[in-house]
Amino acid sequence: MHVFVRPTQRFLACHVCGGLLFARREVKMTTTGMTFFDLDWLNRSAEGVICVRCGFVHTFMGEAHQWVAPADVDPADLPADPLAGRGPGSDG
Repeated sequence: MHVFVRPTQRFLACHVCGGLLFARREVKMTTTGMTFFDLDWLNRSAEGVICVRCGFVHTFMGEAHQWVAPADVDPADLPADPLAGRGPGSDG
């Protein structure tokens, strides 16, 4: 899936590798106090946006982003992918 970032009105590119496709996972935002009292389950959650290319986890809280299926995205609206066309074993 692609991730559209509402405040910037742009699609997300991975901060590490420039990848454009992401998976999602809940991420607990743990705090020292709640952990001390063994109440981690009370901590707030964020959404982990995981780059499928390199695995870097971007974290969003709130409604500042939305998921968009690749079929619903005009490729011209996506940022440039710095690794596009470079397969395994290419020397860059």
